[in-house]
Amino acid sequence: MIDTLLSVFRISVKAIFANKMRSALTSLGIVIGVAAVITMLAVGTGTQQSMSERFSRFGTNILYLRQPWDLDESISSPKDVTMDDVRAIRRLPGVEAAAPYISSGFDVKYGYTSTSIDVLATDTDIFKTYDWEIEKGREFTEREVDDYAQVAVLGATAAQTIFNDVDAVGKTVIFDNIPFKVVGVMKKNGQGGMGFDMDEGTLIPYTTGKVKMNTGWNKSDRRALDRVIIRVKDFNTIEQTKEEIANTVRNTHKIHPLAEDDFQLDDFASFVEEAKAASKTMGILLGVIGAVSLLVGGIGVMNIMLVSVTERTREIGIRMAIGATSADIRLQFLAEAVTLSCIGGLVGVLIGIVATLIVAANSTSIPAQLSIPSIFIAFGFSAATGIFFGYYPAHKASKLTPIDALRYE
Repeated sequence: MIDTLLSVFRISVKAIFANKMRSALTSLGIVIGVAAVITMLAVGTGTQQSMSERFSRFGTNILYLRQPWDLDESISSPKDVTMDDVRAIRRLPGVEAAAPYISSGFDVKYGYTSTSIDVLATDTDIFKTYDWEIEKGREFTEREVDDYAQVAVLGATAAQTIFNDVDAVGKTVIFDNIPFKVVGVMKKNGQGGMGFDMDEGTLIPYTTGKVKMNTGWNKSDRRALDRVIIRVKDFNTIEQTKEEIANTVRNTHKIHPLAEDDFQLDDFASFVEEAKAASKTMGILLGVIGAVSLLVGGIGVMNIMLVSVTERTREIGIRMAIGATSADIRLQFLAEAVTLSCIGGLVGVLIGIVATLIVAANSTSIPAQLSIPSIFIAFGFSAATGIFFGYYPAHKASKLTPIDALRYE
């Protein structure tokens, strides 16, 4: 049995290399398909891993209070989220910290350096909420918040961009023609949720931002906050704390017991699950795109094998005349299709690995992580493609009769 299979394999390889150009063009679809599957699944896996690592830095005990983007029509006069809500929330036993959050972008100047920077207007609780640490200098104080002080704490990357290697603490920078004294520089932290990257941003007192710079999405109301960032003491009681916060905000907004909320309270855990689900869906879609490429390659294999059956009809007749059975002929052509697909699969695996490594090495915005299972899956699909699309030509060849085959011109 083994000798027979080895003999069939040798004949298959000989037939494939007898028409090198045609074989190469036929397997090209398989090569592209396998390479696409490996690369796209690597991007999907890398994206999931990157998002998980990014979210893990924030913690799942973070809540976001904001006004809904799509308010219910039944709410005639919704109230903005304000510091009244923040102060009431801070009094709850399950809350560790609550910070106002108002984000804007400004041009910043220092000497001959000019750049754009993201600014987060907040208060001292933001350092407790995200566990942000100061590397140089200090945080701004509650007194400075109350006094509308023009002070700023720069992110590590922002400080390097503006000041290069000069110590930023004590220097004065200009935000849209308003001078700010740099009192501190943060350690590298990464994003702080809701799209704000602390490393490349800066913190200022929310009072200064609202009154002196008119920051925030609601510029007509100086009391309005974009949102409130809340840190819960115990993740295990987060649902209970969410309910307490919701009741507290309903009281500060004086919402009727039968009326709908005019605010929205999101927890970061739900963001994590939604992001993971979206990332997983994207990975599946990328895999499907690669699978379509394999499908196209498989159709190419079937077409060429049908041509090969037609060209080798007399050869089939001679083999059957000297004792080959229909099963032998079927096995022979099926082996050729599978071998051709597997050769294309191996080349595709190599190209897919190289492409993934190139993407991972040269792109920070597109994370890619090789997955060993995806390599075996892609190669397995290439072999399965050869079997599936090679069976019909092999079956057609096995149905020829020796007399008809020998008469074929």
